[in-house]
Amino acid sequence: MFFELEKDRKYHDVLYVNNDKHNPFFTVKCPVHDGHQRANRDINTQLCVDIKKQKIGDFVSTVFSDWLITDRVAEILQTHCLTGYRLQPVNVCNNKMDLNLWELIITGSAGKAHPNAGISIRNYCEYCGATSYTPIKKGVGIIINEADWDGSDFFTITEYRKFVLVTEKVKKVIEENNVKGVLFASLSEIGWEE
Repeated sequence: MFFELEKDRKYHDVLYVNNDKHNPFFTVKCPVHDGHQRANRDINTQLCVDIKKQKIGDFVSTVFSDWLITDRVAEILQTHCLTGYRLQPVNVCNNKMDLNLWELIITGSAGKAHPNAGISIRNYCEYCGATSYTPIKKGVGIIINEADWDGSDFFTITEYRKFVLVTEKVKKVIEENNVKGVLFASLSEIGWEE
Protein backbone atom coordinates (compact mmCIF):
# COMPACT_ATOMS: atom_id res chain seq x y z
CA MET A 1 0.00 0.00 0.00
CA PHE A 2 1.28 3.45 -0.94
CA PHE A 3 0.47 6.96 0.22
CA GLU A 4 1.06 10.57 -0.77
CA LEU A 5 2.53 13.08 1.68
CA GLU A 6 0.11 15.96 2.20
CA LYS A 7 0.44 19.27 4.02
CA ASP A 8 -1.13 19.51 7.44
CA ARG A 9 -3.01 22.82 7.13
CA LYS A 10 -2.55 23.49 10.87
CA TYR A 11 0.97 24.59 10.00
CA HIS A 12 2.03 27.45 7.73
CA ASP A 13 4.08 27.17 4.56
CA VAL A 14 7.45 28.91 4.62
CA LEU A 15 8.59 31.50 2.10
CA TYR A 16 11.71 31.51 -0.05
CA VAL A 17 14.24 34.29 0.30
CA ASN A 18 15.35 35.28 -3.18
CA ASN A 19 18.36 37.50 -3.47
CA ASP A 20 21.62 37.48 -5.42
CA LYS A 21 23.16 34.93 -3.06
CA HIS A 22 20.15 32.60 -2.74
CA ASN A 23 18.04 32.24 -5.86
CA PRO A 24 17.08 28.66 -6.62
CA PHE A 25 14.94 29.59 -9.63
CA PHE A 26 15.79 30.12 -13.27
CA THR A 27 13.61 30.99 -16.23
CA VAL A 28 12.98 28.67 -19.14
CA LYS A 29 11.95 30.55 -22.28
CA CYS A 30 10.64 28.62 -25.21
CA PRO A 31 12.24 29.83 -28.46
CA VAL A 32 8.92 29.34 -30.29
CA HIS A 33 5.94 29.65 -27.89
CA ASP A 34 5.73 32.66 -25.52
CA GLY A 35 3.20 30.88 -23.32
CA HIS A 36 5.73 28.21 -22.39
CA GLN A 37 7.89 30.57 -20.30
CA ARG A 38 8.14 29.17 -16.79
CA ALA A 39 10.28 29.17 -13.67
CA ASN A 40 12.21 26.03 -12.83
CA ARG A 41 14.02 25.16 -9.66
CA ASP A 42 17.72 24.31 -9.52
CA ILE A 43 17.64 21.40 -7.06
CA ASN A 44 21.36 21.81 -6.33
CA THR A 45 20.99 25.38 -5.08
CA GLN A 46 20.57 25.57 -1.31
CA LEU A 47 17.20 26.95 -0.28
CA CYS A 48 17.02 30.00 1.94
CA VAL A 49 13.70 30.32 3.75
CA ASP A 50 12.14 32.89 6.04
CA ILE A 51 9.90 31.56 8.77
CA LYS A 52 7.38 34.17 9.89
CA LYS A 53 5.37 32.02 12.31
CA GLN A 54 6.82 30.28 15.33
CA LYS A 55 4.48 27.29 14.94
CA ILE A 56 5.99 24.93 12.40
CA GLY A 57 5.77 21.18 12.09
CA ASP A 58 8.51 18.59 11.96
CA PHE A 59 7.70 18.43 8.24
CA VAL A 60 7.56 21.90 6.70
CA SER A 61 6.22 22.72 3.25
CA THR A 62 7.31 25.64 1.11
CA VAL A 63 4.87 27.66 -0.98
CA PHE A 64 6.00 25.61 -4.02
CA SER A 65 5.53 22.25 -2.28
CA ASP A 66 9.13 21.46 -1.46
CA TRP A 67 9.39 19.40 1.73
CA LEU A 68 11.71 20.45 4.55
CA ILE A 69 12.33 18.44 7.72
CA THR A 70 13.83 19.11 11.12
CA ASP A 71 16.93 17.45 12.58
CA ARG A 72 14.60 15.20 14.59
CA VAL A 73 12.90 13.83 11.47
CA ALA A 74 16.22 13.44 9.64
CA GLU A 75 17.43 11.28 12.50
CA ILE A 76 14.21 9.23 12.54
CA LEU A 77 14.43 8.55 8.78
CA GLN A 78 18.08 7.52 9.05
CA THR A 79 17.54 5.36 12.16
CA HIS A 80 14.81 3.40 10.36
CA CYS A 81 16.96 3.01 7.21
CA LEU A 82 14.33 4.56 4.94
CA THR A 83 15.38 4.94 1.30
CA GLY A 84 14.69 7.08 -1.76
CA TYR A 85 15.81 10.50 -0.58
CA ARG A 86 18.79 12.68 0.13
CA LEU A 87 19.06 15.64 2.48
CA GLN A 88 20.34 19.08 1.63
CA PRO A 89 20.84 21.75 4.33
CA VAL A 90 18.48 24.73 4.27
CA ASN A 91 19.51 28.24 5.26
CA VAL A 92 16.92 29.57 7.74
CA CYS A 93 17.05 33.36 7.39
CA ASN A 94 15.47 34.27 10.70
CA ASN A 95 17.76 35.39 13.51
CA LYS A 96 15.07 34.82 16.14
CA MET A 97 14.88 31.08 15.57
CA ASP A 98 17.57 28.54 16.33
CA LEU A 99 16.45 25.84 13.93
CA ASN A 100 18.10 23.51 11.47
CA LEU A 101 16.08 22.38 8.47
CA TRP A 102 16.90 19.93 5.70
CA GLU A 103 15.38 19.77 2.26
CA LEU A 104 13.98 16.31 1.56
CA ILE A 105 15.01 15.68 -2.05
CA ILE A 106 13.30 12.61 -3.47
CA THR A 107 15.55 10.27 -5.46
CA GLY A 108 13.29 7.20 -5.61
CA SER A 109 11.19 6.57 -8.69
CA ALA A 110 8.30 4.46 -9.88
CA GLY A 111 8.61 5.62 -13.49
CA LYS A 112 5.31 6.33 -15.21
CA ALA A 113 2.00 5.59 -13.54
CA HIS A 114 0.32 2.30 -14.43
CA PRO A 115 -1.72 2.63 -17.68
CA ASN A 116 -4.92 1.79 -15.74
CA ALA A 117 -4.58 5.17 -13.95
CA GLY A 118 -5.38 6.84 -17.27
CA ILE A 119 -2.74 9.56 -16.93
CA SER A 120 -1.30 10.61 -20.28
CA ILE A 121 0.53 13.49 -21.89
CA ARG A 122 -1.84 16.35 -22.66
CA ASN A 123 0.70 18.74 -24.24
CA TYR A 124 4.37 18.48 -25.09
CA CYS A 125 6.61 21.12 -26.65
CA GLU A 126 9.49 19.74 -28.70
CA TYR A 127 11.30 23.11 -28.48
CA CYS A 128 11.51 23.65 -24.72
CA GLY A 129 10.27 20.40 -23.21
CA ALA A 130 7.20 21.92 -21.52
CA THR A 131 4.95 18.97 -20.69
CA SER A 132 1.53 18.77 -19.10
CA TYR A 133 -0.45 15.68 -18.21
CA THR A 134 -4.10 14.80 -17.92
CA PRO A 135 -5.49 15.12 -14.40
CA ILE A 136 -5.43 12.29 -11.90
CA LYS A 137 -8.90 10.84 -12.18
CA LYS A 138 -11.14 11.12 -9.14
CA GLY A 139 -12.11 7.64 -7.98
CA VAL A 140 -9.06 6.08 -9.69
CA GLY A 141 -6.12 7.98 -8.22
CA ILE A 142 -2.50 7.13 -8.85
CA ILE A 143 -1.76 3.50 -9.65
CA ILE A 144 1.87 2.51 -9.23
CA ASN A 145 3.41 0.36 -11.93
CA GLU A 146 5.29 -1.86 -9.50
CA ALA A 147 7.40 -3.34 -12.32
CA ASP A 148 8.99 0.12 -12.74
CA TRP A 149 9.17 1.02 -9.02
CA ASP A 150 12.76 0.97 -7.73
CA GLY A 151 11.64 -0.25 -4.28
CA SER A 152 12.44 3.04 -2.49
CA ASP A 153 10.43 4.13 0.54
CA PHE A 154 10.15 7.69 -0.84
CA PHE A 155 9.52 8.06 -4.57
CA THR A 156 7.74 9.97 -7.32
CA ILE A 157 6.12 9.20 -10.64
CA THR A 158 7.18 10.81 -13.92
CA GLU A 159 3.87 12.59 -14.52
CA TYR A 160 3.53 14.29 -11.13
CA ARG A 161 7.01 14.75 -9.66
CA LYS A 162 5.86 17.14 -6.92
CA PHE A 163 3.69 14.40 -5.43
CA VAL A 164 5.89 12.66 -2.85
CA LEU A 165 4.78 9.04 -2.57
CA VAL A 166 5.74 6.75 0.28
CA THR A 167 5.45 3.17 1.42
CA GLU A 168 3.39 1.96 4.35
CA LYS A 169 6.67 1.64 6.27
CA VAL A 170 7.21 5.43 6.06
CA LYS A 171 3.66 6.11 7.24
CA LYS A 172 4.09 3.77 10.19
CA VAL A 173 7.46 5.26 11.23
CA ILE A 174 6.18 8.84 11.03
CA GLU A 175 2.97 8.08 12.94
CA GLU A 176 4.72 6.01 15.64
CA ASN A 177 7.16 8.88 16.25
CA ASN A 178 4.37 11.48 16.49
CA VAL A 179 5.85 13.59 13.70
CA LYS A 180 3.88 16.80 13.08
CA GLY A 181 3.19 18.74 9.90
CA VAL A 182 2.37 15.95 7.46
CA LEU A 183 -0.66 13.83 6.64
CA PHE A 184 -1.10 10.80 4.39
CA ALA A 185 -3.57 10.23 1.57
CA SER A 186 -4.21 6.84 0.06
CA LEU A 187 -3.33 6.96 -3.64
CA SER A 188 -6.89 5.94 -4.54
CA GLU A 189 -8.18 9.10 -2.74
CA ILE A 190 -6.15 11.47 -4.93
CA GLY A 191 -7.75 13.03 -7.96
CA TRP A 192 -10.06 15.68 -9.24
CA GLU A 193 -12.71 16.28 -11.86
CA GLU A 194 -11.47 17.75 -15.12
